[in-house]
Amino acid sequence: MRRFFLLLALVVCQPLRPLSAQSGEDALRSVLEKSYSQWRDAMIRKDPHAWAASITRYRQTVMRNSIVSERKAFPDAVFSSELTPPALNGLRLLEAQAVGETAHLVYFGKIDMGQDRELLHDDLLKLKFLNEDGVWKFDSNRISSLGAAQEVRQALLAGKAPDFLDTPEFTPPGKAPAVPPLCRVPDHKAGYKLQSFGYETTIGMNGFDYEPVQDGLAQETIIGGLVNGHNEVTLNIKPVTVPQGEKASLQFRIYILSNDPEKPGREVLRWQAPESGAPAKITLPVEVSR
Repeated sequence: MRRFFLLLALVVCQPLRPLSAQSGEDALRSVLEKSYSQWRDAMIRKDPHAWAASITRYRQTVMRNSIVSERKAFPDAVFSSELTPPALNGLRLLEAQAVGETAHLVYFGKIDMGQDRELLHDDLLKLKFLNEDGVWKFDSNRISSLGAAQEVRQALLAGKAPDFLDTPEFTPPGKAPAVPPLCRVPDHKAGYKLQSFGYETTIGMNGFDYEPVQDGLAQETIIGGLVNGHNEVTLNIKPVTVPQGEKASLQFRIYILSNDPEKPGREVLRWQAPESGAPAKITLPVEVSR
């Protein structure tokens, strides 16, 4: 499962105001940094009430669904990381930008999350925000390592203006993502493995659709896991062109997983498309005994 380190910030109860071109970035920076600072304090104090009041509805739901699907306690697991949310002191602000319902702050410098000093490097920190009901709320962050981009790192260390801030990765998308539904609390943590070659395959389970896989492999934790008794998973399948001499193949498996890394998963479903070709859609039962 893609792993992203998520930092969340406390609500700033200030509505958005029109900002002049001259002062807009400074005013936006002030609002968003204050929000982040308040959240950081709540995280360090491990205050679940302040945390619950601080995050976007979208991020709170995504984190809750992920945690309960892992068969962990929510919101306790929010505070289980040994890393400390980084202070912004000493970081150089590269950009404060708002587009529609979305905004971000982008910094450069040594991002200190409590790791050993020799592990600190000059990298990029992007803090993401969403606007909910006229109020900017912190949503998440992303740290981009510049270890493989030494020319960019050296240029920033020399004080040069970055030339990558207009790329899609560093431009707020403008529209906030839809808040997903709350998933069920499962009896079992579960995951799937999908091998899809010559097909574009989309998995749907427990009311959630996963990113389509075409000519590749995917391995994910199932949101909502498995419950004892009857479960169902649906595969939507579209054939795609394969190179001459190659054969299309599609195999799908579901496992019951343990949070103990020493324990292997237990396979509860295996399905493979017939050589004559996969159906456009198939719903597979997954029966789990107590």
